[in-house]
Amino acid sequence: MPLRVRPIAHGSADYAAAINLRRAILRTPLGLDFTSAQLAAEADDTHLGAFDGDDLVGTVLIAPYDDVTAKLRQMAVDDEQQGKGIGAQLLSAAEDAARAAGKTRITLAARLTAQAFYERHGYAAEGNVFDEVTLPHISMHKSL
Repeated sequence: MPLRVRPIAHGSADYAAAINLRRAILRTPLGLDFTSAQLAAEADDTHLGAFDGDDLVGTVLIAPYDDVTAKLRQMAVDDEQQGKGIGAQLLSAAEDAARAAGKTRITLAARLTAQAFYERHGYAAEGNVFDEVTLPHISMHKSL
């Protein structure tokens, strides 16, 4: 079955699955978890999910940053599905969602291990490396 990327409603069963995926990929390996305040703060963000049939295999969030910029956050793809182009499809859908919201730029904080992925998709690093959630990150941006 072909992969489908579609919006996820905050608070839905798909959102719960996305939280579980994000937790497994982005938080648990670092000994971290989400707080209820962090999850509540995502209510106005655009949540996207990549689905293989009914199975959620990837997710990403787009948050308003300023009048012209969206912030890409929490990109996660199931470990067993990585390397299959799912991240690229999620990124493209996130860029489309940002454009549809009238944004002309995307910013993000990339783990250094993901920097090359974003560079392959037209993102440029800016500033110095910084630590976030115990790992080195770099700010990146792309004009849409």
